[in-house]
Formats: sequence, C-alpha cells, structure tokens
Amino acid sequence: MAKYRTAIIACGMIARVHTRGWLGVEGQPTEIGALADTNADARRDFGDFFGVGEDRRYSDYREMLDKERPDFVDICSWHQQHAEMVIAAAARQPKAILCQKPMAVDLQQADEM
Repeated sequence: MAKYRTAIIACGMIARVHTRGWLGVEGQPTEIGALADTNADARRDFGDFFGVGEDRRYSDYREMLDKERPDFVDICSWHQQHAEMVIAAAARQPKAILCQKPMAVDLQQADEM
C-alpha cells in the first residue's frame, strides 16, 4: 500500500488528536511528512513526540507546502487563519485538505475558499 505524506499546519492540541488519527489508520497508509508552526517550542515538542525530522519542521507553512509537496494537508490553526491557509494549500494541489472547524469566519471567506 502506498504511503501518503500528511503535512500538519499548527501544532497545538487538535493537531495531536488529528495526528493520532492519521497514524492510527489500519495498515498505516499515512505518515506525518512535515509540520509547520510559528511557535518554535510547539514545532520542537510536536516533532519530537511524533518523530518528524528537524529538516521537515517549518516556521512558514507556505515554505513547507512548496518544499514538501504533501499528499494531504491538515490545517489545525486558529479559525481566523483558515481561509488564508486553505487557499494557499489548494494552490499547491494536494490530494486532500482537512480544515478544522469553523471553516471560515464569514461567508465571504468561505466563498473564497
């Protein structure tokens, strides 16, 4: 079975829950290929806990998306950032984007997405 690379954007509590889900799928068809967070401590703690190499930890999610080209993007940030991040991820054409709720802060952002 193919291994799909998942990228995590924002490494807080919900990202840990989602990552356990990604890694808990029978046969482990996914791996955490990269992560991005502006908080250095969050990047380090999350990366160390889930075994993501330091060379695949980014402070800028756009740089991560460009360099890593993940199959799946899991956006676990504050909802005010969702639209910007979803649009940026979609521009890189991953197989799928998972965005934490709420999807957007207003209808205009949702329409843009």
